[in-house]
Amino acid sequence: MAESDVSLLISKIESTAKEIRLSGNKQIFSKGVKLQLHEIASHYFSYVHELAMLTTSGGSDLDQIFQEIHASSRKNPSKSRCLFLLKTVKTALIGIEGQSISKSATQRNRPTPADELIITTLNDICPSASLAYQQALADCSSGQRLSWRGPATDLREALRETLDVLAPDADVVESPGFKLEQDAKRPTMKQKVRYILKRRGVPSGSMETPETAVTGIEDIVGGLTRSIYTRSSVSTHTATTQQEVMRVHAWVRLVLCELLEIPL
Repeated sequence: MAESDVSLLISKIESTAKEIRLSGNKQIFSKGVKLQLHEIASHYFSYVHELAMLTTSGGSDLDQIFQEIHASSRKNPSKSRCLFLLKTVKTALIGIEGQSISKSATQRNRPTPADELIITTLNDICPSASLAYQQALADCSSGQRLSWRGPATDLREALRETLDVLAPDADVVESPGFKLEQDAKRPTMKQKVRYILKRRGVPSGSMETPETAVTGIEDIVGGLTRSIYTRSSVSTHTATTQQEVMRVHAWVRLVLCELLEIPL
């Protein structure tokens, strides 16, 4: 019942409708076309019917139309009637496909058990970071945004505020061997991650993954802010940045789990 089943059915309908239009008769006599009509109805009731009932209030009406399509496959139906039926169900299926994709995306972006533990832990040590993280998750789950800079920034701020609590600037600066990075006026997030993990006794080799994640977070969030001035297509910008924000979320979750000692 995945959206791929709906997509396949839509393709079958488009192909059959195209073949019917090429016919010069007012009725359909082709056994091949009638077989395709039968397969369309069979595919619907076998793979799409249940999804249609869940995603639309007109599922029973759609059933009746597909029953008529099935009946048409057993006779020499009207060409115009078949084209009308196929156009009607195609429109309905496109709507079902869209709802299914949207629902799947929402489910994919729901908080994981690790997210829930992060929120609970941050509520105790840094409530503002917890709120920022929760807001980002809510925005990501909705999927309906004109701009994705908001949730990206919230995710970064949740991490930054957590690092400021776990690794205050003064403590990091006073740690042995510390040196500010070029042009930096305070310790970077990457340096704070290293400070926290080093104090915990984490081997240097194990620090590479969270440090790399922090670098990626900074690069993407900074890039989102700059990209509004460099990308000419708003639609391309939105589609791309949604994927990028999902990546930022994964990285922030990874780093916070490491810092807060939460299992992924």
